[in-house]
Amino acid sequence: MTLSIRHIVFSIAMLVQSIAIAQYEDTTEINKFVVSTGNIKPSTTSNTVHNVRIITAATIERQGAYNLKDLLSKENNVRIGNDNLLGSSISLQGISGQNVKILLDGIPINGRENGNIDLGQLNLNNIDRVEIIEGPLSVIYGTDALGGVINLISKRIMLDSSKPMTAFANAYYESIKQTNFGAGAIVKVNDIDFGASVNRNFFGGYALDPNSRVMFWKPKQQVFGNFSITKQSGNLKIRFKTDLFSEKIENRGAPIINHLEAYAYDEYYLTNRSITSLNLEQKINKKSYWNVLTSFSFYQRDKVTYRKDLTQSSNNLDIVPSPDANSSTSFLNFMSRGTYSNAQKDKFAYQLGYDVNFNSAFGTKIEADRGRMDDYALFACAEIKPIKSLNIKPGFRATYNTRYAAPFIPSIQLMWTGVKNLTVRYAYGRGFRAPSLKELYLYFVDYNHNIIGNPDLKSEMSDNHNAALKYKLKIRKLVFYFDNSYFYNQIFNQIALVSTNAVNIEYTYKNIDRFKSIGSNFNISTNYKGFRMVVGGSYTGIYNNAFELIGKNKYMYSPELRLQSSYTLKKGKLKTTTFSVFHKYNGRTFGYALDNLRNIVSTYSQAYHILDFTVSKPMFKYKLNLTFGCKNIMNVTTIKATNISNSFHNAGSNTMPVSVGRSLFLQLNYKL
Repeated sequence: MTLSIRHIVFSIAMLVQSIAIAQYEDTTEINKFVVSTGNIKPSTTSNTVHNVRIITAATIERQGAYNLKDLLSKENNVRIGNDNLLGSSISLQGISGQNVKILLDGIPINGRENGNIDLGQLNLNNIDRVEIIEGPLSVIYGTDALGGVINLISKRIMLDSSKPMTAFANAYYESIKQTNFGAGAIVKVNDIDFGASVNRNFFGGYALDPNSRVMFWKPKQQVFGNFSITKQSGNLKIRFKTDLFSEKIENRGAPIINHLEAYAYDEYYLTNRSITSLNLEQKINKKSYWNVLTSFSFYQRDKVTYRKDLTQSSNNLDIVPSPDANSSTSFLNFMSRGTYSNAQKDKFAYQLGYDVNFNSAFGTKIEADRGRMDDYALFACAEIKPIKSLNIKPGFRATYNTRYAAPFIPSIQLMWTGVKNLTVRYAYGRGFRAPSLKELYLYFVDYNHNIIGNPDLKSEMSDNHNAALKYKLKIRKLVFYFDNSYFYNQIFNQIALVSTNAVNIEYTYKNIDRFKSIGSNFNISTNYKGFRMVVGGSYTGIYNNAFELIGKNKYMYSPELRLQSSYTLKKGKLKTTTFSVFHKYNGRTFGYALDNLRNIVSTYSQAYHILDFTVSKPMFKYKLNLTFGCKNIMNVTTIKATNISNSFHNAGSNTMPVSVGRSLFLQLNYKL
């Protein structure tokens, strides 16, 4: 469906109805948050040169979101894709997830499947906020940051002698067979804080046919662990942290029955990830400090296939000896990033830094002795204020890559506040992404896949422009915030997975020349006597050379509309109950594919709405918070993904998964 009058009327109706019931964080509170991502010195969102989007812990809790996929699915200019085995994917500003860097406390999260980090593997129970910066931050964060950076900031609680221990627990139930629970504690021993937490998420799976053992949405079990040691010694802060993750996905095969036996082939996908980091930060004086962050990350994904005897009541499994039925791939990353920041003068601040990354890959799906790539970089940036209302932030990065000649990477950001209540930001940056080890040397051939890497790939380069305007309008007791942003991206030599033999389903990675995206975002937010609301939309167009071959316009556009609003009941100055509505309209998206004759044909995926309603209530002197509600009220499960060209000879329609369906949920968060 296109953006019709019916969709506009529906969205306006949702806006009118939800002014009296829903949730959005107070904009004045958001503006006070100190941004951790990409800054020379600690700055609030209103004072940082970057155009930063903040999603707070309160929003996460009231939305009932327990992983990053669930949270970002309601955000503007963000599109989430779903694969029942590879997990969820993301595009930001029309740019796919392989060019969006996802960080945990500034540490890159590794383990991309088909170029994407599975957002469903990123738990939010221990997250204080999510910071999103659209556009490249390649100067500071290097490769994979062409499209933007999403940084998950963990909760950090420093205890004192009056409160030597705190504990917390959480439980979540959703009627789609989702059950989660977890607990943790922080204890102070002398001047050292010890923290630990564990969470277990379980999903029972969903079958289109209740009598079938084949699940459309696969059963999944996840375990998350976290351990940290924090010590503050004078001006020196030391933090050691380990994050662990384990996942098991069960893909049950269809029964094979004859007069002698009944059996099935079941696949198990096993994922393990660990991130161990050491962070040293010291204030030299009030306006200068140094920071060193070092991490070691390990990611492993195994596929194991068993032959299950269906005549046995017990779990009778025999491993299938064929090498095509089993595989294992591992990725290792060592990263060290250090910065020295100095802001001694009000009109000038600077930051100097280094960034080192060692990447290795090995396993049955990586060609032997090919899985190694290292990256060494120096970077610098400054903030210059020639006048009070103008902040200029130039930067550059010089990189040596062991496989590719990395170019000089410049960037510049501007912020102007010369008119009362108006802030104007502009950012330009170049980007660079070397092909990943998987894109270069993957060898993945089994019953369902035939994907071979391409060692002749070229590196990607990009140019990105972002402009943003923010205006505060006060009408008597009402305050409105208007946010409008524009973006234009070009990626040269973009890497994509393309078909080399459509009949035999053979694929490889190739450079597809030039990709462009262009678009705009617009949001209005307000807060008045317990009513909070944000309404907005985006319009994104994408283009690459293939569009010209199918006779389409230069850009193919897709709209989005979003509404988040709330009403909070109060007893005196204390908040009692908050009623919240979250709505997102995702417009039709366009693309291209190859038919059986290897002709390029136009494709599209259908538009759809996602609508949630939640109620959040603090209890027992704010120690317990209860959140319940209904997700996916409009019961969207799949959408059409249709080939619309007349030249497509092999049937023109299939579906893409969106959600299991409408569900009720209950969430409990307790803090001692």
